[in-house]
Amino acid sequence: MGNNFFIDTGEIINMTFLIYSILIVIIYTGMSIISIYYFSYYRRRNIEINYDTLLSAGDAAPSVSVIASAYNESATILSCVRALLNLRYSNYDVIVVNDGSTDDTLEKLKKEFQLRKQSYIVNYKIKTKDVRGVYRSENPIYRKLIVVDKENGGKADAMNCGINISYKFYVVCVDVDSILDRDALLRLVKVITEREDGRVIGVGAAVHVANGCKFENGIIKEHIVPKKYFTCMQVVEYLRAFLIGRISLGQTRSLLLISGALGIFRKEAILKAGGYLTSTIGEDMELVTRVQEYHYKKKISHLMLYIPDPLLWTEVPGSVKVLGRQRTRWTRGLIDTLKLHKKLFFNPRYRLVGLFGYPYFFFFEWMAAIVELIGFVYFFIALLLGSTVWSTFFLLFVFMYLFGTTFSFLGIFMNEIGFHVYHKTKDVIRLILCSMLEAFCYHPCIVFWSIKGNYMYLRGIKSWGVMTRKGFQKE
Repeated sequence: MGNNFFIDTGEIINMTFLIYSILIVIIYTGMSIISIYYFSYYRRRNIEINYDTLLSAGDAAPSVSVIASAYNESATILSCVRALLNLRYSNYDVIVVNDGSTDDTLEKLKKEFQLRKQSYIVNYKIKTKDVRGVYRSENPIYRKLIVVDKENGGKADAMNCGINISYKFYVVCVDVDSILDRDALLRLVKVITEREDGRVIGVGAAVHVANGCKFENGIIKEHIVPKKYFTCMQVVEYLRAFLIGRISLGQTRSLLLISGALGIFRKEAILKAGGYLTSTIGEDMELVTRVQEYHYKKKISHLMLYIPDPLLWTEVPGSVKVLGRQRTRWTRGLIDTLKLHKKLFFNPRYRLVGLFGYPYFFFFEWMAAIVELIGFVYFFIALLLGSTVWSTFFLLFVFMYLFGTTFSFLGIFMNEIGFHVYHKTKDVIRLILCSMLEAFCYHPCIVFWSIKGNYMYLRGIKSWGVMTRKGFQKE
């Protein structure tokens, strides 16, 4: 009876895995087709775009505040701020929020940019930790720079503080461990201004890996693929996620995530939704989800979009230990957002955000690692009982391996065809070789960290963990 029970259970599990695998193939194939189509359209339309009109508009151009939060970012803070001050855009300012750093982040800023404390009354439109001081430069060269020193409250609290300080119409939220492309604001604002109906409330863009690249005075001089395997694989992962995943979700109006590393939002939309939520560690995804939930509830027409341009270069974890901390945090943030906004689940009131976006993140972002773990346990038990059908297992593994690798190749080639970021052939070959090993080396670690993130969430662990920075230097 026990053996029959296992056989019956095995048939159910086999059928479940078969259906799940078929859905993965259908959905990711569809997402790839949508991304390729939009990518081709976007590239044709923008290949010879002249941004001089928008650049020469002066104060008539949409006003933008670039907000960067910093906590113990001594290694990268100066490079990041220099890059932000060198952006090609007329009507913008830079707000750096020092979130109670315990290192010399603030002192470096004061010395480098000749900052002096100003008399400033903060309008706490969003409740945040207390502001200890607002600094401006005595040097007119840095007139766009505002530095806010506040008590530590976490990244979400720091971003809310920057929004309180800002008096611009749009806000661009960036990570301080990143370097923004000089034309980033021009490209992001263009997407907004070309929609005359004013429906765009948020735009994201592709984020690339800065590790291994060469920088000079906050400007990237040479794009180089990092040599370390786990860092190189993050390049592949980012290309795949941004050029296929996010683009297709944006085009199907089902986008739930604009990376906290780079996104432009209408400030009014953020304020009406209540700002960033400080009680979650997935504040970027939670904000995008809540802003859209608010607009659907109020029946306000809106758009959240993504563009494929590589506009930001960020320092990713250079060690396996730090990478693991990041991925467990991402998993906990994802679960938190899905739990907080469970009312969206297959809810037609929220259009495709509820009918596709939420279910996609639920089944194929959160549940994927859990399904794989169940599959591994089932295979191990079947192996012990001698019930494994090796030919079926081998065929399924080869098919999913080739499908996943093709998906990675597509991200790499779209990047090279569209933007030719990596000029050396050996860099592209390195990305291809790394992606071929993903199923055996990188992916099992991602699954493990995801499962660990689920375990940590159940235990109520909400800490970020220490994210060590090396600064922008060649690996």
